[in-house]
This record gives sequence, C-alpha cells and structure tokens, in this order.
Amino acid sequence: MSRTSPTRSVLSGIRAGPWALLVLLLALAMAGRAAADEPGIRHALIIGNSDYRHIDRLRNTANDASAIAAKLAALGYAVDLQLNAGLPEMTRAIGDWVRRLSLDRSHEGFFWYAGHGIQVGGENYLLPVDIAADDEAGIMYGSYPLGRLLLSLEQTARNKLNVVVLDACRDNPFRNLPGGSRGLSRGFVTVEHPPQDIFIMFSTAPGTVAADGAGGGNSPFTEAFLRYMDSGEILPVMAGLVARETMRITGGKQRPYQNGSIVSDLYYSLTPAGTASAGGAGTSGGSGGGARAPSPMEAAWRTQAIPEFSPPSMALVPEGTFTMGSPGMELDRDSFEEYVHRVKVSAFYLAAKEVSRGEFRRFVDEAGFITSAEKAEGAMAYSEAEDKWNFQEGVNWRNPGFSQDDSHPVVAVSWFDAVEYCNWLSLREGRQPAYHITGETVNWDRSANGYRLPTEAEWEYSCRAGTATPFFTGERITTTQANYNGSKPSNFGSPGLFRKRTVPAGSFPANPWGLHDMHGNVWEWCWDIYGLFYRSGPEGVTEPPELSIDPCGPETGRYRINRGGSWASAGKWLRSACRSSDFPETATTSMGFRVARNKD
Repeated sequence: MSRTSPTRSVLSGIRAGPWALLVLLLALAMAGRAAADEPGIRHALIIGNSDYRHIDRLRNTANDASAIAAKLAALGYAVDLQLNAGLPEMTRAIGDWVRRLSLDRSHEGFFWYAGHGIQVGGENYLLPVDIAADDEAGIMYGSYPLGRLLLSLEQTARNKLNVVVLDACRDNPFRNLPGGSRGLSRGFVTVEHPPQDIFIMFSTAPGTVAADGAGGGNSPFTEAFLRYMDSGEILPVMAGLVARETMRITGGKQRPYQNGSIVSDLYYSLTPAGTASAGGAGTSGGSGGGARAPSPMEAAWRTQAIPEFSPPSMALVPEGTFTMGSPGMELDRDSFEEYVHRVKVSAFYLAAKEVSRGEFRRFVDEAGFITSAEKAEGAMAYSEAEDKWNFQEGVNWRNPGFSQDDSHPVVAVSWFDAVEYCNWLSLREGRQPAYHITGETVNWDRSANGYRLPTEAEWEYSCRAGTATPFFTGERITTTQANYNGSKPSNFGSPGLFRKRTVPAGSFPANPWGLHDMHGNVWEWCWDIYGLFYRSGPEGVTEPPELSIDPCGPETGRYRINRGGSWASAGKWLRSACRSSDFPETATTSMGFRVARNKD
C-alpha cells in the first residue's frame, strides 16, 4: 500500500457509499483542518486489516476502521486511514504519526487498530496482512509489537495525551502451527505499567476473544464505540458506556476493559473542547444516538473537585505471636471456622483508616478506572423492606443508595478493584507494585515495598491489638464504639442505633495500635483465598502447624476473605475472630478495604 496524505487515506477507505463520502467531505470542509505543524491538532491513525493472505480473513475490520475514521474526521481530527496494511506500511504509518505528534507538545493522538492481535510470551502484537509465520519467533518478527508503539509515544512523541483503542483479539489464527503454539495465547494481556497520559481501551478482556460481527457491518465493540464517541463524556465515562453497550449487544459474552493513567488532562473527551457535537455525523454501520446528556450522577461527579493527594496514614503493627481463632467459651463463635492456633506475624504497616471515597475517587480519576460494579451495572445492596441483600441496578461506589461524602469509606468495590487501587497507590508514591495483574490472575510479590491488602492473619492480629477478648473493647461492643446494626447486639448486650449507612472513616476511637474501624463500618477485603482452619498448605491438610509464620491462605480457591463486619452487620459478625468470604468480583454496599505494606 503506497503512502498517501491523511485526507486521501480517509477518502480511499470509505466503503459505505456516496452518502457517507459526502458527509465526510462536508465535515472536513467545515472543520477547516489546520496544517500538521500548528499547535493543538488531534492526529488520528486508523488501521483496519481484513484481507490476510496466509491466515484467517476477517469480515468487518476494514468497515470498522473506515467508520471510525469518518466519525473522527467529522469531529475535526486530522485522520490517516490505512486499510489492509503489510508490516512495512504499518511501521511507516505509525512512524509518521508519532513524528507528527512530536512536532508540538500540545498535539493529541488517537490510534485505532482493528484486525488480528495475539499475545506471545506475555507481549501483545498487531498482525499485518502479510504475516506468514511457522513458529513463535516468526510471529514476533513479522508483527508490530504494541509495546513499541507505547514506547514511541512516551519517548519520541512526548505530546499532551494519546488514546489507543484495540479492536483485535479474534480467535488465535496460529492455532495449527507445525511447531505447536504453547507460547501463544488468544487475546491480549494487560499493559501492566502504561505510560502516563496514555488511555488504552481493549475491545475484550485479557485472554478472551472479540466478536467480528455479521458480514458487511461492524463488530459489536465498534458499533458501541460509534454510538458514544461523540457523547461529550470524559474518556472513563465514555469507555464505561461503550463497555456496557458491548456487553448488551453480545449478551455479556464480550467485556471491554481499559487501563492507562490520564493525569495532565482529566476532562479529555473525543469531541472538540470536551463538549458534545451537534448530533454527530452519520457513519457506516453506526447505531446513531447523537449527543447524550450526562446522567445526574455523572454530571455531579464531573463537577466535583479532585481531592488533593496525600499518602495514607499508616500505623506500625509490631512483630508478635498471637492465638488466632476463638476459644471454645466465646459466644457466637463458629467452631468449624474459628479454629484456635498460634500464629507469628512480622512487623508491617497498616492504614489507620479504611480507604475513603475521596481517596478512591482520586484513583478513578487519574487511572481512568471502571469498577466491577460499574461494569456489571449494579451491586449487592441491602433492602430494608425485605431485610435481605439483592442485586440492584445502578448501584456502585458513586451511588451506594445512601448519602456519603469523601470522608466516608468507599463501598461497592470488589477485591479486584482493591488490588488495582493498591498498585496505583504504589506507583503514585514511587514504590514497587506488590501485584502482577494479568486479567483476573493476580500474583503477589511479597518482596515489593508497595501497597497491598493485609493477609487474614495480619488483619486479625491487628484487630486484636494484643487483646484476647471477642472485641478489642472487651466482651461486648456498643454502637458508641462501632458502626453496626445495633438492633442485633452481641453477647446479650443492650440494643443500640442502626444507622443504615456508613459513617466517616475514623469516627470511633482507635484500638490500642492506632487503628480505627477494625470493627464495623465496612467489611474489609484481605489478600487470602478462603480455606478452612486458616490453613495454607495442600487441601489434604486438616490442621494447621503448631506455629504458623506469616501464613497467607491456600494457593487455589474461588473465594477471597473479608473481615470486620459492617454498618449492616449484627454485632456477632464484628468479633475479631469472625471470618467471611466472597467471590473476588463481588461488590456490595457494605464492603470496602484498607491498605497495608511491608516494613521498610
């Protein structure tokens, strides 16, 4: 494919007929596109590869790229569209695009790739149409690595902000390699440490396949993206809308996701000046929709000031040995779960308070993060009328169903949300992240100095703070000492308040080690996978060793531990030894977390 100007590339790529071409020409004329060396230009490079020569052809990727290019041109972008590009053409086009971005720091970039993509040895590769490989090395040398593109943006372009969208990850086209494909994985792997001010969106979750759609149309992801790209919403909100629409179209089978960190321009959107376009331009295969007014919740969120960042206040938990579990005479104990055994815990730091809504909002704003509840369009919430918990649409950390301000602990966050927050906080402070996250696989580097969740043993040791009674307050706890459902007191205590919501983190006196709200307010996620008797060995082990040293739960299992009880819990669930667990993707309006880190 010969090199062409951006305008000629767009025109040559439109396949939707004369009407779409006329719309594009009018849009370009109205936009009055400026020269590439003028400041503040939005440069888009769109690549759509369909006609693969040696592997499976794709039906709609060229259509997808053409439709996105037309819509971006209508929004005022300088667009270069490359269809069915071989490796030399892809390399040259990307190089030219990066050089144009580097001409002025105020330039903004948009990159869209539709075609085959594959993961080889933990790295992501974009496949040109001339790819022909007999082994994994051939794939690596015959493709364009995503990491190279991101590095070029970070070190060469060094411009204001870039958006990278990848509608790839069709089924593995090299599944029948003569030499096997043990190092290949369908789908892409998460970009663990994306450069600052690069927003990356993938059409499907790591390790999964994106649908191509019916012939002659658009992929489900592109259809959803076209619907909302001129909504005027900031990128994280727009991406959430696209994700939900993609899941709706595919019946929940395809779940887009995003990562990246937008710091310099929080309110960036795809429309000029961050405002919705006047109705949007028609495009091939688009689903219409035009400009969308933000919901009251979104509008309120967008007007809130970004909380000032400050490191969490950490309490030093001293090294020590304690009896984990509950003694036989303790009322309300679970004799099956709360098996008594001795545990030694090394010194570490634990946050004095639970992570607040304001702290979590800072993370969401900077990282462009969408929580599990937002992706699922709801969370588990308490129904007072039914006196039970059920899934309620529209409930998430921003809208838990009761009033909160930034001083309250964040709720409706999953275990996956919590570990992502820990890694962000680590990077924010220049620490080594504790977690290696690949999709839904999370590995803990115990030597890292970054933030993490406490283990179950660390949590109970910290909650007790040298005490051996059911609560650090003694045999009973009252609603003047913790936030819980006071209509269901513990240990035959007197009834108290049922506030039916969270209270600001740190509202009640700290325990002897300076830790607030270890009892009540919100359940707190721990690192551990659930296992009986706190065991950390093989499934056949029926009793813990005489002394466990820094145990961290079994290596396999489906549930993750949470501790401490919440505003909705009966008093007995606040006991230091009480254990609970849930699916790591679960979000409830009674669940939050606090962070820990190793002693320096």
